[in-house]
Amino acid sequence: MATRIISGVVGAVIALLVLFLHNTIAFPIAAGIVAAVLMVEYLRVNSLFRYRISAIGAIALAAGLPLLTDGLRSRFRLMFSVICVVLVLFDYVRHQMKMSQKSFFTIIAGMLLIAVPMASAVTLNNTHEQHGLAYLVLALGGAWIADTGAYFVGSSMGRHKLCPNISPKKTVEGFVGGIIINVIFFLLFNLIYSAVCKANGTALSVSWVSSVVMGMACAALGTLGDLSASVLKRQLEIKDFGNIMPGHGGLLDRFDSVLLVLPFFCAYVQSTSFFNIVKII
Repeated sequence: MATRIISGVVGAVIALLVLFLHNTIAFPIAAGIVAAVLMVEYLRVNSLFRYRISAIGAIALAAGLPLLTDGLRSRFRLMFSVICVVLVLFDYVRHQMKMSQKSFFTIIAGMLLIAVPMASAVTLNNTHEQHGLAYLVLALGGAWIADTGAYFVGSSMGRHKLCPNISPKKTVEGFVGGIIINVIFFLLFNLIYSAVCKANGTALSVSWVSSVVMGMACAALGTLGDLSASVLKRQLEIKDFGNIMPGHGGLLDRFDSVLLVLPFFCAYVQSTSFFNIVKII
């Protein structure tokens, strides 16, 4: 337990430092590094490093896409993505007698499910010059706080199993509790954030209905991401994706609940201005 706590504190400190530097090049670099580590763990547990060119393409896309989401660099994003996919296709043709259809699509799925969400974190941060960090904190908190809330509520009150064949420790009570706690987090965050902005001379209005809906949606998507990762680990017969975080497992074990929430939150913010969680009057 002590190792788990220490590891968690170190991870939290690093995360806060990265968020503090969110307006610098350090943020997309950090997002790229995290994405690359996630991809390495994903390829390793699926035994896909034997296809070296494909692995290079997948890791390059994960590391590079967050760096190509802002400013003049974004004009190279599509070309870079195409090149990385071409590398995988070339390897598929090259290893036609060895690389199965399953392996090929497993690599492609990893590129989609890892590279895009981490790039979405950078896009979300850049969505608004002043409030981008608030969006990012809401998205990350929307996944991790729901997960933490579900754990504590489930541990103390859980009676009915949610998906016993996938994750025996998850309960219906924990799932509902995580949603409720997440909604409270969204409401409190927006209440405090709008008050701080008002005190600094920036007028804000908050859509409280949207806050509730988004808190519920992020909790549900985070749980789906977590359960999907659990299914994969059970099918691969492994406990964790890695051991980079002692007591917690791999980085992918910590980010599985984020991988659906980040692109969803980013798409939501970009697609509408009327229903934004935090909107300028």
